[in-house]
Amino acid sequence: MLSAAAPGCPTILRIDDILTTSCTVVYRPPDDDGGAPVIGYILERRSAWLEWIRVNDSPIPRLTYTVHNLTPCTEYQFRVAAVNWRGTGSFSNPSDVITTKAVTVPGQPPSLNIVRRSGTSVTLQWTTPEDNGEEIIGYVVHYGVPGTDRAKYSQTHITGQVSECTLTGELEPATKYHFAVSAINRLGRGPSSKFSQPVVTGKRSGK
Repeated sequence: MLSAAAPGCPTILRIDDILTTSCTVVYRPPDDDGGAPVIGYILERRSAWLEWIRVNDSPIPRLTYTVHNLTPCTEYQFRVAAVNWRGTGSFSNPSDVITTKAVTVPGQPPSLNIVRRSGTSVTLQWTTPEDNGEEIIGYVVHYGVPGTDRAKYSQTHITGQVSECTLTGELEPATKYHFAVSAINRLGRGPSSKFSQPVVTGKRSGK
């Protein structure tokens, strides 16, 4: 009976969720596990074709891993090796070159819709900006009466990575409003979405 050996090479499938200081590497197992189960994976990275740097010390049991502490607006490549109880196999071919995003405020949310209205309560849903710069930490909902001075529009701040909110208590009854939303990261607030179609609130009783 043949003894076990170190595994063969995994394959990097793609790099997802590329932000300013992080990205997610997705890979598949080696075709040959060396005769012993693969217990995890070791990743390495390099920038500007310098030396490879180890990303993790302990084998990762998953087939996806988010690499942090990258430098904004920098080119990177990644490679991965499989580990079994016999040792660490050869590293895969390098991934395609990716470039981390520049440090900017979030982009414009592509869309915002009114999904529910009851009395003076209105529920909004929106789409996350395609270009976040880095992690979104909240949103600002803008609302007001169409045709009035935008400087007089009101705002509601929402914390967290959400895509829906309900305005309850902020709106006047029997009044026409339209709404927009803008995303916030640690650098500031990005541009607001286009304003929604106007909607008229009902009476405070909800009728």
